[in-house]
Amino acid sequence: MNTRESECPRCAIGDFGRSPRGDGIAHKATTPQPTVAQLMDWEFDGICEATDGCRVEPDGRCPHGHTSWLRLVGIV
Repeated sequence: MNTRESECPRCAIGDFGRSPRGDGIAHKATTPQPTVAQLMDWEFDGICEATDGCRVEPDGRCPHGHTSWLRLVGIV
């Protein structure tokens, strides 16, 4: 397990799923929130980071279940 996974409560227990859990354990962002300029660049480029640092499509999720920053902040 890498450091980022251990910082996310859901990844720490080995659950990389995308569906909500009944017990309320959720994925937590493990990278700092990007600036508005960075979000705009990602929207233009068509590729961005997920909340754990993985590269994903703007409306996507990474294999670990983390959503893209653009999706999280409501741009897409």
